[in-house]
Amino acid sequence: MPMRTAIGLDDLRAFFLISEAGGVSAAARRFGLSKATLSRALARLEDRAGGPLFDRVSSGLKLTAAGEILVDAARQATEAGSTANEVLRAVTEEPKGLLRIAASALSGQYLLGPVIARMAQNHPNVTTHIQVTASGPDPLAEDLDLVLRLGRPDAPYMIARRIAKTPMKLYCGVSFARSNVMTDIDAVRGMPRICIDVPGAPINWHLTGPNHEVLRLEADPVVYAGDPTVALGLVQSGAGITMLPALFGDEQVKRGGAVPVLPGYDMGLIEIFAVFPPRRSSVPAVRIFIDYLSEYAQGLGSAD
Repeated sequence: MPMRTAIGLDDLRAFFLISEAGGVSAAARRFGLSKATLSRALARLEDRAGGPLFDRVSSGLKLTAAGEILVDAARQATEAGSTANEVLRAVTEEPKGLLRIAASALSGQYLLGPVIARMAQNHPNVTTHIQVTASGPDPLAEDLDLVLRLGRPDAPYMIARRIAKTPMKLYCGVSFARSNVMTDIDAVRGMPRICIDVPGAPINWHLTGPNHEVLRLEADPVVYAGDPTVALGLVQSGAGITMLPALFGDEQVKRGGAVPVLPGYDMGLIEIFAVFPPRRSSVPAVRIFIDYLSEYAQGLGSAD
């Protein structure tokens, strides 16, 4: 009887990514992979399983009973492949190779930029690739070394290191401030709200004032922005007010690009985390980058 070909780790990883994204096309777009490669990997696994691993539904693909059984093994295979890469990258003490990071554009500008510049100067054999996104992607699924995001992630298998903590405050554009009173609570209640629709960012704004009074701003937003940079651009165009981490918003005020709304009111502290897969910090480039990032945040007075 002929020996059956062993199931490949690449096929299992492709199946896991398809299940994470909810479809082949969605996985190709999200993870930057070839749709044909993903389809062929799925076909090989379904051939081995003797039946479909997904059912087609209106929203995309849904795991079959066989797919539900296989998906845990596929996740483990993805984790094993990631761990093997980390071990190989950690063999040398000298940082080198590709460092893959995901962060919002504002985080990239105000937190990552100076750190990457220092990394390039001290460790020229490291090439940094930044994926600009505020969605807080799963670094294991997307093969990233580090994700910078608001709030601690839900995934228990991820390592989260707090980089900064900063209050959430209200801001508007300079032109908008000229025609509105930014210290008038009743006026602010009626201003158009531009909400940042990303993990860790609040949709309803409950602010505490200097005398511990609570101001609730819950009117329907005029815009849901998928990135803080988009929200900032909208308010700078006079579209309304938005809620930003003060670490970023106050810097815009200093540069003349924004105006504080209701100074003295804030939503309390929000935390910015560096999130990475287990053991990824043993990779020299990742370990040094996280140290640089923490040191820089402490210099801003925003970390522990």
